[in-house]
Amino acid sequence: MLLETSQPVTAEQIHRTIPGYGQDSWDTFKRMFERDKEELREMGIPVELSSVDTWDTEQGYRIPKDRYYLPDLDLAPDEVAALWLAAGLLRMSDPGPARTALMKLTEGAPPPTEGNLSWLTADLGLTAPNLTVALDSVAARKKVTFAYRSKDAVRSRLVEPYGLTQRRGKWYLVGHDENSDEIRSFRLDRVEGTIRLTHPSRPGPEFEIPEGFTLQGYMERPPFVQGAVPEKATVRFDPSTAWWVERSSPWLRLEHHDDLSATAVVEVTDDSGFISWLLGFGEGAEVLQPQRLRDLTRKRLEEICG
Repeated sequence: MLLETSQPVTAEQIHRTIPGYGQDSWDTFKRMFERDKEELREMGIPVELSSVDTWDTEQGYRIPKDRYYLPDLDLAPDEVAALWLAAGLLRMSDPGPARTALMKLTEGAPPPTEGNLSWLTADLGLTAPNLTVALDSVAARKKVTFAYRSKDAVRSRLVEPYGLTQRRGKWYLVGHDENSDEIRSFRLDRVEGTIRLTHPSRPGPEFEIPEGFTLQGYMERPPFVQGAVPEKATVRFDPSTAWWVERSSPWLRLEHHDDLSATAVVEVTDDSGFISWLLGFGEGAEVLQPQRLRDLTRKRLEEICG
């Protein structure tokens, strides 16, 4: 209604006209209307408030078409081909909507017909249960709650979702779990029932993502830095090793020094796993503290050396 009207529409007209807004109570209508209006604006839809007449006696709402519709993208032929190629690489249970969208974006230009790329296509599991609501919660930074099936039981979780990623064909929701007060990952196929927003009517984001957090860094952390309350170990990497550590361990935050060496604080929950990882760098890595882990590392080296 707000998109098709030629002049602003008052709240009273919306109340009378739109199905679902016919409540007897004006206060009930106003609460629903304010909620829906805010939701439209959060989606990026420009709901404008302006005067209905030249005397400014009453105000109304409208959505200007020139701000709502996507302008002509003026895509070059290679850009059109790239869009069709990208869409063709995804296996979708119903490719119809994607094809329709591409026809609109490319002004009806047909897809490239040269070659068959079916061997390149990837199944991203786009029909996975709860995928849509998980993605929406990440984008809007909204807390979610759900029942999660672990190895021993099904427990209720309250999570601040930081990101959504796929590993080996499975979707994972990563975020701060308020039950454990830790960042955890949750496989969507282990969620029992539906993921729900904790406060669906609350406007605006509900949390901030910690500075420096990355999905890649979290998902690639080794097992010895996950789980129980960790012990912090300080490790030094010499110049011949520091560059490789930075490339191969994106979960690790290095402090670089003038001599091109680097140090890092590593959270350790599994001593043997940590020492095995450390010894993989040979003489290029040294535990500085705590003394307990230095002693364990020395003992392990003595065992290796016979």
